[in-house]
Amino acid sequence: MPKKIAILGAGSGGYAMSAELAQLGYKVNLYEHPNVANNLKPIIEKGGIDIVVPNLKDKPSEPSVKENSEFVKITGKVTSDIKEAVEGVNLIMLVTPAQFRQSFIRLLAPYVEDGQTIVVWQGYFSALQVAGIFKDMGVKKDVTICETDSLIYACKKIGSNRVLVKGKKGKVLVAAFPSNRNENVLRDLKEIFPKCINVKNILETSLNNIGLTLHPASVLLNMYRVERKFYPYFENTGTLLYSYYDVTPGMAEVMEAVDRERIALGKKFDLKISTTKEALLDYYGATGKNLYETLLNCNVYQIQIPPTSLQYRYISEEVPFGFVPIVFLGDQLGVPVPIIKGMTNIACAATKIDYWSEGLTMEKLGLSGKTSEEIMEYANTGK
Repeated sequence: MPKKIAILGAGSGGYAMSAELAQLGYKVNLYEHPNVANNLKPIIEKGGIDIVVPNLKDKPSEPSVKENSEFVKITGKVTSDIKEAVEGVNLIMLVTPAQFRQSFIRLLAPYVEDGQTIVVWQGYFSALQVAGIFKDMGVKKDVTICETDSLIYACKKIGSNRVLVKGKKGKVLVAAFPSNRNENVLRDLKEIFPKCINVKNILETSLNNIGLTLHPASVLLNMYRVERKFYPYFENTGTLLYSYYDVTPGMAEVMEAVDRERIALGKKFDLKISTTKEALLDYYGATGKNLYETLLNCNVYQIQIPPTSLQYRYISEEVPFGFVPIVFLGDQLGVPVPIIKGMTNIACAATKIDYWSEGLTMEKLGLSGKTSEEIMEYANTGK
């Protein structure tokens, strides 16, 4: 009997995951926050989601592309009632941008059931965030919380019930909190996503999030082009959107400096942290002699919607939920991360938002005052 799965979040990732898992025969409930329940209306009216897959065999050069489109009926409930969405399910997939997670987690907390597994797609120290909120709210249920390093899809909603799936990663890292539950998590997820790989603990998944390397730099070092909207793309929501990270060799060097700081922090815990160049080979088979060439050779990134605002998630997600905790963790453990700290300060100045106070602090993650050994013990045992 297929597992029952609840997917929380009806954005691009939630659309893609709901459609694929329904396509594979799982009973899928799709939930959206009541404040944006209108996101569900087209799916309810049409009964499902159109998955659009582009032809990426050749580098695109025209503002159109041959596509394969398939309508997938959503097999479970499509709802903005969280209790209805998660009641009796085996797996709960939280597929939302990091800045919206706290609201979803607080709505979910009263209705989790013993034996359920919650998978947060993706990192940003999210398993620790879920555990902390559950503790504050007095949740006593025996649930397993885990996170991935990345969303498995490169995807984008392109219509009211249409999602463009540009690619699917060849490897996704997974860890449970605490890590002594890793084996159970991998068994459940591998049945659905065979490319999932267990790693040591949730510190390894969060520090392996390459969005931290790619996204803030692509906006902050392109601020003039972003705010002036100097990008050749098509705003029609029904059209495939061709563009790219507008990365120069110097920008790629800054990105590689961010990689070095992530890796240095990982070494403090004796963790294997990949470079972005290595990850892009694993994810999409992209190659190059350096990160700059690898980005140019990554076909999935050639169908890309560039940001046209500093409020885009490449800043509002990555900075407070990725950069900020890394800086605080580095300061606490004596690991310098000057590039990440500097980019965070620039993001705060450019947006007039104090991400240092709005972001994830060590107190919010339950790590304040702990040594590297104590943090590893906490990640591995929950104590």
